[in-house]
Amino acid sequence: MSKKFLPGLVFIFLLAYLLRILFLPQYALTFGYDQARDALVTRQIIEGDLKVLGPPASTPGLYHGALYNYVLVPAYLFGKNPINAAYWVSLLNAVTVFVIFCLTYSMTKKAGAGLLAAFLFAVSFEATQYANWLSNPTIGVWTVALVYFGLWSWIKEKKSWAPILTGLGLGFSIQAEVFLLYHAVPVLVWLFATRKKITKTETFKFLTFTFLAVSTMIVAELKFGFKSIGGILQLLSSQDSLVASKGLGDFAVLFLNQLGKVFAYSTYPGNIGYGGVFVLALVVISLISWDKKEISWKPFLATWLLSHLTVVTVGGTSTPFLLVGIGTAVSILLGINIYNWWSSGKRILAGIVLGIIVLSNLSMILKENSHGQTVFSIQKDMLLSKQMQAIDYTYIQANGDKFSINTLTSPLWINIVWTYLYNWYGLSKYGYVPEFHGQDQVGQLAALAKTSSDTKLYFLIIEPMAGIPARYLPDTIAEEEGKSKFVEEVNFGEIVVQKRERIVK
Repeated sequence: MSKKFLPGLVFIFLLAYLLRILFLPQYALTFGYDQARDALVTRQIIEGDLKVLGPPASTPGLYHGALYNYVLVPAYLFGKNPINAAYWVSLLNAVTVFVIFCLTYSMTKKAGAGLLAAFLFAVSFEATQYANWLSNPTIGVWTVALVYFGLWSWIKEKKSWAPILTGLGLGFSIQAEVFLLYHAVPVLVWLFATRKKITKTETFKFLTFTFLAVSTMIVAELKFGFKSIGGILQLLSSQDSLVASKGLGDFAVLFLNQLGKVFAYSTYPGNIGYGGVFVLALVVISLISWDKKEISWKPFLATWLLSHLTVVTVGGTSTPFLLVGIGTAVSILLGINIYNWWSSGKRILAGIVLGIIVLSNLSMILKENSHGQTVFSIQKDMLLSKQMQAIDYTYIQANGDKFSINTLTSPLWINIVWTYLYNWYGLSKYGYVPEFHGQDQVGQLAALAKTSSDTKLYFLIIEPMAGIPARYLPDTIAEEEGKSKFVEEVNFGEIVVQKRERIVK
């Protein structure tokens, strides 16, 4: 492969990074419970408290790997500012363009197809949403890509390093999101299909490095008494109420709906139907035109794009990040097809499709990314920019005097977000932190000091109500009325701050 394509690839990488960090200077970053928890855990690692247990999964008893927290370490070495972490994970996301180029070139031997696939990933709305989403699945964008780059290089190119890369990619993907274990199915399918060419040494390398990549998760199981067994049994027995209520047809609809979103978010994010159907049609056409006599990118990409099928019936149907990494395959599929149309003389078709995809994705990036990671966030207005404004308001009203806060949060009565923000932003800017007069914070990763007897100024901070049962709002206000008197209320988007005066009894 000629190095003349390297400048173009570097340009695509820079474009990708620019689009991912475009709104970070304005602090357009979703920062909720998960983000604060992971920041605190990462700070503990930096201080010498090494971790083997990662964040909990949605299924009780199952945990993700601790890899994500270690990935965050370089960013949090420079302080507590979450924006640093967002710049860092966005960089890792942008670097994926090089993996995409190499894999696409390896599958087609066309550098143009590789550049086009990398470019489409660079402008992908979904990819930019994952890029600075500070949650463990975000690293799956590039770990999943490593799985399939390694697998193709193994079964087709017979590269000596490929089994190692496949094992590391699969293990790291499981660390990122435990349910990404489902990518083992396409790996095993292709290894079985090419078993006559697979040596015992290659298999040993693959298994060894997969084991090494998940070793911290194995240590966590040994240390904490095999907690995952209960979670696995629950999944296999379909005890999840949502799963138990579904029929076969429901799962088929769920599968197609989830795929449709992933397909559309990298093609035509303004219309899920159009984007989803378009990519699904490309998959079907590719399989129909596949020459069954050889290993081809056509079935290879199809197994990647449809790999999520194996986990639909065991739960997690409402979590879009279970499909992390599949959008990468969408960019490759689009890049190859558009390049082939152009090369075969269908240049008007190629130009129109490329133009629609690029403009649609750029439009959605400009529209949505200024509001944070809207694809994944439940509390849409939990933006760092608005949280900082709310904190500024409390300090300005306090005018240098001490004050106390209470919060209505999701999850309920866990003040980690505001504890972290006050200890980072408030302390660094104003030199002190408030006290806390809400629900007991015993056992939390971090907590503010309890309110002293002479503190007079109170604030009630109410997070966006999405994800918080509605009845807790009047309950919280009624409880606060027993401690303080209402003065005024200020809104920062959907974040509400009530200024109050303590009732002296």
